[in-house]
Amino acid sequence: MSERLSALGLYLVEQTGKNFNFKVIKSDPIYYNILFSVGSDDYLVSDDIQELNATIELMSHRLAHKDYPPKQVKKYTHRKFEKIHKKKQINFTSKGTRFIIIKL
Repeated sequence: MSERLSALGLYLVEQTGKNFNFKVIKSDPIYYNILFSVGSDDYLVSDDIQELNATIELMSHRLAHKDYPPKQVKKYTHRKFEKIHKKKQINFTSKGTRFIIIKL
């Protein structure tokens, strides 16, 4: 997980041009090690395109009232998760490994 978290942090540093506290990046409890939150932004980060596509399919097929805990239903039924297929994939290389990042 540290490689993906590190890649996301380096990507955010590159985008903003400012120093960034990596401790504010939180991993999601349900989509562990692939969905990360930074403030109000969510990012899918993976080095495997098949894993990323499988997660996107899983997110699009889950029903809110059955598949998510009651406290987190509002987060996972947000419109940004419904339009995940339309989001642009960004290729980012960190330490010789290519990562695919999608900002939701």
